[in-house]
Amino acid sequence: MSLRRAFLSSARAVGAVERTVLALLVAGMVLLSAAQVLMRNVWHTGWPWVEPLMGMALLWMAMLGALAATGRGRHIAIDLASALLPRALAAQAARVSSVAAAVVCGILAYASWRYVSFLADMETNPLLGIPQWKYYGVIPAAFGLMALRFAVRASVPAAWLAEDAAADAGRGA
Repeated sequence: MSLRRAFLSSARAVGAVERTVLALLVAGMVLLSAAQVLMRNVWHTGWPWVEPLMGMALLWMAMLGALAATGRGRHIAIDLASALLPRALAAQAARVSSVAAAVVCGILAYASWRYVSFLADMETNPLLGIPQWKYYGVIPAAFGLMALRFAVRASVPAAWLAEDAAADAGRGA
């Protein structure tokens, strides 16, 4: 198997897993919220852990959504170089931008890991029997994976990224 085919097949597999996890997370949030609203309005009761869990689920959805957007190249970006520079220079500028984004995401992963470690030392109240710092672990993990994705984006040929984007668009993702 060629390196290009391995890259494309792994990108497809990772994208499918990301879409599945995000869909399950959204479905779980909707169902749990609907159940909570029904319990409060009909039976005047509810689960006290639902609101904090929804906050954590929203954090996970935001971080995993940002990771998915990074993988698809649909993250927020100011792409003035591609409009003003010749194609060859614009491609080099995109590589430099990806390296810079990888460095920034790496720094954010490290800083957020320090924060999560601080939370672990504080021993905050558990949520559903799980220490809260474990929920926050998604932040350094997602930033670390985003750094990896930007590093890959800086190192693989642009044609591979274009082929992956075209396949992604063909799947309607």
